[in-house]
Amino acid sequence: MIDGLEKATRILDLFSSDVPEWTVSEICRELSLPKTTIWEYMQTMTGLGLLRRTVRGRYRLGWRAFQLGLRARMTSEISGPARVEMSKLVEKYEETVQLASRYRSEVVYLEKISPRTGLQVNLTRVGERLPAHCTAAGKVLLSYLPPGEVREVYAGAERLTGLTERSIGSLTALEWELAAVREHGYALDVEETVEGMCSVAAPVSNEDGDVTWALTMSFLEYRLSAQGDGYARAVVEAAQRLSHPKPPVPENRRLL
Repeated sequence: MIDGLEKATRILDLFSSDVPEWTVSEICRELSLPKTTIWEYMQTMTGLGLLRRTVRGRYRLGWRAFQLGLRARMTSEISGPARVEMSKLVEKYEETVQLASRYRSEVVYLEKISPRTGLQVNLTRVGERLPAHCTAAGKVLLSYLPPGEVREVYAGAERLTGLTERSIGSLTALEWELAAVREHGYALDVEETVEGMCSVAAPVSNEDGDVTWALTMSFLEYRLSAQGDGYARAVVEAAQRLSHPKPPVPENRRLL
């Protein structure tokens, strides 16, 4: 049964805003699984409402996937409080603010609020996933893993695939970066996800004290030198207010 759930999850993971439709043959090639196996799974998942078949014979996410996503958002213990803090940040700084979590080596965006005017950050739409090592939010979440677990997440692969020329390219470099994140209590992405864009992120812990989420703000790179420190402090303070218990904040130290 576990193997079946893993296969179903791998199929669902293929559907995104960039690639919303798939055929059975395309999924077979992508996952390197037999066509008969994929066909059976697709029929079962369609019957359950997790997928739907279009008139062209292609598949999209179904009503149940939509319902589960909404239900997860509505029942989340962090979603409501986070949106309050995010709205305050957006209103004051007029920058895009997101709440993210981690799934293996990727960061998943759970909430997002953008200013009414200005640059829109499409890569961080709700539900989108990005390589954790390329993002400030992902680096925050990776930095709080137990010792040695980061190498397990990346299966010991020394080279890492980046999104820009400035993305971290090796596991060793990532470990050095994560050590700095733990020391300073925040993470920074300087054109590592998108050229010309930066982001700063801070940890948000749950009631058990585990860092489960990251609060992050995105802004244009040219604003880093003049406004980055203020942005970082604001994000750290907002993340503090959302956390239980409150993680320590570095004292008497510039964040950037």
